[in-house]
Amino acid sequence: MNTRNQRFLMPWIVLAAIALSLRAGTVLLLWSPEADIWTYEHGEIAENLLAGRGFSVRFLGDDGPTSQQAPLYPALLAGAYWGWGTASPAALLAVQLLQCVAGTLLVLTVVWLGRALLPDEPLIGWIAGWGAAAYPTHVYMVTHIQVAVWTAWLLTLLLAVVLDRRIAGRGWTAAGAGLIAGLLLLFEPIMALAVPIAGIVLWRGSRRRRPVGAFLAVTLAVVSPWLVRNALAHGEFVFVKSTFGYAFWQGNNPASWGTDKIPKSQADQIASQHDDSPAGVHEALWEARHETVYIDDLLLKPDGYRQLAGLSEPEKSRRLGRQAAAFIRAAPVRYLTLCARRLRYFLLFDETNPKTAHPAYRAATVLWLLLAAAGAVMLRRRWRELWPAVAVFVGIAAFHTFTIVSARFRIPVEPLSFVWCAAAVLAIWRGAVGRLRRIDQTPHDTWQTGNTRRAA
Repeated sequence: MNTRNQRFLMPWIVLAAIALSLRAGTVLLLWSPEADIWTYEHGEIAENLLAGRGFSVRFLGDDGPTSQQAPLYPALLAGAYWGWGTASPAALLAVQLLQCVAGTLLVLTVVWLGRALLPDEPLIGWIAGWGAAAYPTHVYMVTHIQVAVWTAWLLTLLLAVVLDRRIAGRGWTAAGAGLIAGLLLLFEPIMALAVPIAGIVLWRGSRRRRPVGAFLAVTLAVVSPWLVRNALAHGEFVFVKSTFGYAFWQGNNPASWGTDKIPKSQADQIASQHDDSPAGVHEALWEARHETVYIDDLLLKPDGYRQLAGLSEPEKSRRLGRQAAAFIRAAPVRYLTLCARRLRYFLLFDETNPKTAHPAYRAATVLWLLLAAAGAVMLRRRWRELWPAVAVFVGIAAFHTFTIVSARFRIPVEPLSFVWCAAAVLAIWRGAVGRLRRIDQTPHDTWQTGNTRRAA
């Protein structure tokens, strides 16, 4: 390897090594064979896959084929279970360490995105990458058996590929972007909001229809097998996941705080009104004593499940979605209040999630928001270049503002905003350096002036 290549690769290698060390160190520090690691529905689906029951889960009281989750993450978890034992500590550790690699790739992709958005300011990309490497939420997220790290990486990678002017207009660029977009949808279909924006960027970069057609064709080819599976499993078209109406109901009902959880103090009150039978009250209050109180545990157990019994999974979701729509029509002001609360949760802290009360999380979030806002103002003259990242961020934020929010929903779009944060940091750094130089020069100039006067 010649000296030029070494100089080019060394900053990337150092950044990757530090990002990977921080993440792997966090995983190993927190890991214990006795640790109770939640795998949510992903783990149940993975177990059913290995047991020969197919892609299935218990959803709202019934077992059966499911589209409650997109397929790739449960499949990844099933692969770990197959190699290291079903739900074994070794399997979960393997997934966490693999997520450390994905988190490291995300950090490197943030640098790429920054350089693609602002090629004349390469320092912004590097500052954004170093921020991503050390950002506490992103270091910690690899320890969770959740899809956030993969969604964040693929979304950032998609935008970096389509925005890089050096590879714009090439057929393989469009095909590669389509492959990334398809995988992204199979991890998290909400990211479909980013697909048309990527298509517009490709079209503007080439001024031809062919790259856009290749992009959409490959995206559809990647997603189609799962869409066919859903049609066969449910007897109707389902776009990746079937649970939009269910999630919409969780965030929009008379007891909701805008998320799928509610504070424990409210849970106690709702539980006392939910079911008059001793068993129902006991079960609801038992749930309410836990740090995480899920709204369907309080509002659907057990009567709600019986009302939904026998319905298909998509129909259950539609029925709950209609209840949410009826609630909005009956209480539009309450719905707007929930939307305002969700926007606050998305940008700051989700008060229904105890983990967001940690001082490190709150300090990092406040710093992120201040820097992102300052950077957005500083870069306002360059929004013509930044609009794709801004549009994706705003689109995802708006979607969750109007439907349902959770602390993890912001993670996939945070890397896009690190570019704005980096612009603010660079401006602060340059301002501080300029001020120090002026301070350093002022005494010297004064001394010279004084000597000149005395000589005269």
